[in-house]
Amino acid sequence: MLCDSQGVLEILDLSNNDLVGRIPSELGELQETIVLLGGNSLTPPAPLGVCKIATVKDDQDLCPPEIKMLEEFYHSFKGPEWINSSYWLDESKSYCLWYGVVCDKKYNVSITKLELGNNGLSGELGTRIMEIMSELTQLEGLDLNGNDINGTIPTEIATLSNLVELDLSHQKQGLMGQIPDGVSKLVHLSLLCLAGNKLDQGIPSAIGILDNLKVLNLSSNVLSQSIPTELRRLQYTIEILDLSNNKLEGRIPSELGDLQDGNDDF
Repeated sequence: MLCDSQGVLEILDLSNNDLVGRIPSELGELQETIVLLGGNSLTPPAPLGVCKIATVKDDQDLCPPEIKMLEEFYHSFKGPEWINSSYWLDESKSYCLWYGVVCDKKYNVSITKLELGNNGLSGELGTRIMEIMSELTQLEGLDLNGNDINGTIPTEIATLSNLVELDLSHQKQGLMGQIPDGVSKLVHLSLLCLAGNKLDQGIPSAIGILDNLKVLNLSSNVLSQSIPTELRRLQYTIEILDLSNNKLEGRIPSELGDLQDGNDDF
């Protein structure tokens, strides 16, 4: 520990000890201090304030990218107005305890799900937020249904490559534009629910290559054109296929008769 002539703490060196447990949030008040914490067994993640200290913020173990992403996510979707924002941005709580955030059970650091449906989120699902969310490399579930998220579904959604469940259904104003072809790159998807929006143009034929898909709900949009025959490829996995209440035209492809064991609604 080193202080200047005024008694102001300049360096706090706690490195290479046997320190354990969570870092006190009060340490975040030392923004102008050189804080050294390496070589210990401290419990990640560090509090938000601590991860803003210049000498700590680049420590990937104590300050994983999830911290910055969640903070920006909160502000982008007007967190103070959420119905439930328990513990969000709370310096004393691990982000794994924040409402709607689910972390892996083994290490309790990597975020596996964001479950924030019907929670008063509002804002645009833009390119920037998708780029930030791509840092969540273990994210398997994204449930934002029943909020007031607007705009289009950005092509960058394809960067969430480990998604198993994606639910953006029933936004208050309705997501608009076409379903991006990039959705077909989410090869682990078992659930894709985009119902109750204002999505238009055709159904991407590439959705047919999602051979893990069990639930596909695109109902109550303004989708047009014909139903792509490529959807027949889903016959071995699909359990629920709902394309009702759109503006689809033409004949129902005979190949969809192979989906007889599923729950289909056209």
